[in-house]
Amino acid sequence: MQILRLRDVIQTTGLGRSSLYKFSRLGKFPSAIALGGMSVGWNATTINKWIAQRIRDRDQIPSRSKHVTPWAVTITEDDTSEMDLRVLRIRHVMALTGLARATVYKYIDERDFPRPVPLTGSAVGWIEAEVKQWLAQCLDSTTADQAPESPDTLPEAA
Repeated sequence: MQILRLRDVIQTTGLGRSSLYKFSRLGKFPSAIALGGMSVGWNATTINKWIAQRIRDRDQIPSRSKHVTPWAVTITEDDTSEMDLRVLRIRHVMALTGLARATVYKYIDERDFPRPVPLTGSAVGWIEAEVKQWLAQCLDSTTADQAPESPDTLPEAA
């Protein structure tokens, strides 16, 4: 069992410290495990299952069924994933893609950009693997459009 400390849970879920504790108290987020003294941590598997459930909620897929998102993230029947799931908030998506906030939301409909997952309250986030998959698709389509010129079409020297 892997234990995540607070900074790791914040980085993985995209939620802030006060949100983690608030939603944990309300039963909407996994509770911390007391490690002794003032130290606490969270079970990494439990955090991954919480994120997987957010993906199921977004895609409206019932529990206990295998699900593959349009962006090649597989969620098994027991809410586990073949990869560690990480949630990005909008500022991280903007930094990763180079897009403005308004453009991200515009591309969700126009360019098949990954939809955000509802986290807690009004907070949303994007699955890092899905955003990276979208970027890879953009790169693939760009390189396919830029086919190299054939040697027969090179300009002659004067």
